[in-house]
Amino acid sequence: MKRNYQENFFTLYTSFQSHDRRLEKGRKIHYTLTQFCKGGLQTKTCLDVGCSAGVITSYLRPLFNKMIGLDYDPVGMGLITPEQKKEVGFTRGDAMNLPFEDESVDVVICAQVYEHVPDDQRLFQEIERVLKPSGIVFFSGPNKLFPIELHHNLPFLQWLPPKWANRYVKLLGKGNEFYEYSRTLGDLRKVLSGFDVYDVTVPVLRFFVHERQGIKRLLYQIFAHAPRWIKHLVAWLTPNFNWILVKKNDSSVPSRYTLVETFDE
Repeated sequence: MKRNYQENFFTLYTSFQSHDRRLEKGRKIHYTLTQFCKGGLQTKTCLDVGCSAGVITSYLRPLFNKMIGLDYDPVGMGLITPEQKKEVGFTRGDAMNLPFEDESVDVVICAQVYEHVPDDQRLFQEIERVLKPSGIVFFSGPNKLFPIELHHNLPFLQWLPPKWANRYVKLLGKGNEFYEYSRTLGDLRKVLSGFDVYDVTVPVLRFFVHERQGIKRLLYQIFAHAPRWIKHLVAWLTPNFNWILVKKNDSSVPSRYTLVETFDE
């Protein structure tokens, strides 16, 4: 069991997430949803799981008929302004026990959350439960195979056994315990068996390449235009997964979205 995961998450989140950085993530999610989910989002209800201070939640609000932000941490949610609350229904709750009815939301945002909860399988089960048939998820999260653990910026940290990882972060003054738990691409796909997975990393890179400078811009350009087989190979080592998940359902229930499937050409 991860110790005080919600409170620890907000401390780490605010340590490396500036307001501008959160808005950039909001733009990435906005672009992905509007580009690849052509299904009239304006009539849908969206749930942002792990909304924290609600910056991304409020940014995405105009896309939907109704926007809900959920987080467990009272410190993060304490930063939500009265103006934000006028537009978004914020609620405090546990991501592993979502306080919503079955099949009650159309879209879920799950960005940089799965690695922070004690039981990510329970998290995904809850997301699947509250989603309507053919509901969609914007999912992003870290890749265990990437050599740098991005929350603490330490090499190979996530590859170590828990006891060694705790000693590592403590020795280097990064905290008293390492509690983030990430998965590899193959492992993550297994626990997301209730969803069809569409990798949107490449089109996101293409969209943002003009905003990058120096070596980062060059790397974005190379990867965005590389042959398909190289993209699939590199996907196993990418620092962060960016996926659209579509809830599987009985074939008699038609999809309410037109998901563009040629974005990785």
